[in-house]
Amino acid sequence: MFKRASLIPALTLLLLGCSAPTSTPPTRPAASSGQVYALDIRVGGPQGAQATLQSLRPTQLSAQRLEATPGDVQLGAQAVSAVTFISRRGTQDVRHVNTTFLVTNPTGAPITNLVLLPVALNDTDGDPNNNAMAPTIAGTPFRRLQRFDGQDASAQAPQLSATRAQDLDLQTGVARPHPQGTPFLTDLDLRGVQVTPPAGLSVTTQSGGWLVPGTLAPGASVPVTFAVDFPVDRQHPETQVFSFSLLFTPAQDTTGSEVGGPTDPARVVGTLHHATLGQGGLVEEEYVDWGAGETVVAQRVPLAADGQVDFTLSTPPAGALSSLFECSDFVGDRSQPDALIATPRLRVSSREGDLLGVLNTVGLDSSSLIRLYADRDIRVQGRCEDTSLDLTLTYVDQLDLKKGWNLIRRQGSSTDTQYTIQRTSIPAGTWSRLTFPTGGLWVGVASPAWGSDLLLRTGQPKAVPFDLRQSGAISGPVTLHVNVPGVTVNPATLNLPSLTGQGLTAQALQTTLTFQADATVPTGDSPMTLTFRKDGQEVGRTVLWMTVTP
Repeated sequence: MFKRASLIPALTLLLLGCSAPTSTPPTRPAASSGQVYALDIRVGGPQGAQATLQSLRPTQLSAQRLEATPGDVQLGAQAVSAVTFISRRGTQDVRHVNTTFLVTNPTGAPITNLVLLPVALNDTDGDPNNNAMAPTIAGTPFRRLQRFDGQDASAQAPQLSATRAQDLDLQTGVARPHPQGTPFLTDLDLRGVQVTPPAGLSVTTQSGGWLVPGTLAPGASVPVTFAVDFPVDRQHPETQVFSFSLLFTPAQDTTGSEVGGPTDPARVVGTLHHATLGQGGLVEEEYVDWGAGETVVAQRVPLAADGQVDFTLSTPPAGALSSLFECSDFVGDRSQPDALIATPRLRVSSREGDLLGVLNTVGLDSSSLIRLYADRDIRVQGRCEDTSLDLTLTYVDQLDLKKGWNLIRRQGSSTDTQYTIQRTSIPAGTWSRLTFPTGGLWVGVASPAWGSDLLLRTGQPKAVPFDLRQSGAISGPVTLHVNVPGVTVNPATLNLPSLTGQGLTAQALQTTLTFQADATVPTGDSPMTLTFRKDGQEVGRTVLWMTVTP
């Protein structure tokens, strides 16, 4: 959870044309001391890139219900660097600007997992005369926007977005994450973060921010790179945003439950956030048993009331192990001819077994990381191709696997004729965090099984017990449809129970559906599809093998 820290600087960015940064004499660093600061950036111009930090008037901003940092952090008054460029992203030209400052811990105690969170200041009553300071624009953390022609650019504030620093590939003109850029985490749970606003204003903390991972020791300094993206019109440069201010507040996560930490491949540790979690949630460690052709649950781990999870992965069942190499045409070096591997699927479900989502592990660069079990040590440097399909499947491996659990990065790319999978070992201890994308709205049919027999006599109703599963917190009315003319299902609408934030209500739904075939349905065997729809959109289906007799 995020803990208390005092508010520190407002970030003001002045954008001009691109040129290489030039150094200017540094000024005395300014400690935050609960004040708001303006970071003035000029990229280009006669004297090259410049950046200065100046104090604005004092405010009443402070954090509450958070664990205090030992004192205010300190920002150097002079930027280490300031960079801006325009790149093409899809159909849009986007200006990227980033600037780096040194952050120092001037206190006698460490600061752990410092996170700098953009905040919006909202005018609560529309009266500017009672505001202690200028609000930000339209619920964004930005204010005081100006265009190159000097006109007000407030209407463009919703198009600005805080992000991780990028650099430009000079060969392709494509922006890419800067390898040394300060990580920018998104989808953070900020229920514990409350900031006392200045008079006449309210405060909304954004759910993403820049992370300084680990511990900042007393007296230590670390560079922090702030970055912002926004679209531009190359044909009308005078309309582009020239200057703006970004407000942010610091917090720290002393336990790492929200921002993550060094990864033990065999341990799953983190905090999950979902409106329905709190009573009876489970994490299921699931494997595919390739021999039996079925899913096997190795263990079910109860979630704590606050969504925290901490457990050690099992040794996968023997039937879940399969060859590391999906093809036989290997070129390269490997220390063993093969190894058997398995990868778990970590389902988050209600106590009734209903899917709420799937746990993923991501690195600080937002890349997906995979926990992979190997039955022996093996080192692989090479590639393997499978040409038996309509396209060529290529594995490119840089792996150093140990017996037991490992961490790898798996990335895929494709062309019209080839699909390439890159597998790279990631050292244990690499920083990562859990993410919990919730499952889409879906109605699953646990029973009868797909393809089960449905025996109907013409004109006679047949009652069939159904065991349904609500996934993704789907609730409310769902309509049922069959694809065979003359066959009806009753009831034609099911009202699925809803979920509440106080706990989980049942997502498993046992009900009875009654099918009937009229005289227009020919006798004999045929497949029948039962479809579930919500608001006209398909949210589930199953197929039964229907036999109609006179």
